[in-house]
Amino acid sequence: MSERELNRIEVLSQVTQGRMKAVTAANVLGLSRRQVHRLLKDFQTKGPAAIRHKAR
Repeated sequence: MSERELNRIEVLSQVTQGRMKAVTAANVLGLSRRQVHRLLKDFQTKGPAAIRHKAR
């Protein structure tokens, strides 16, 4: 996994654990709040593999 993907996993796990809000995560990752919620949904159902780039 790339550095960017690992960073996303770390931030999303903090959101899942309640240590960070989705809005803060969006700012940290440079994404919209909607995009963070979409990533969170996949992350919670499929785990870290959901964050990997789909073309790989």
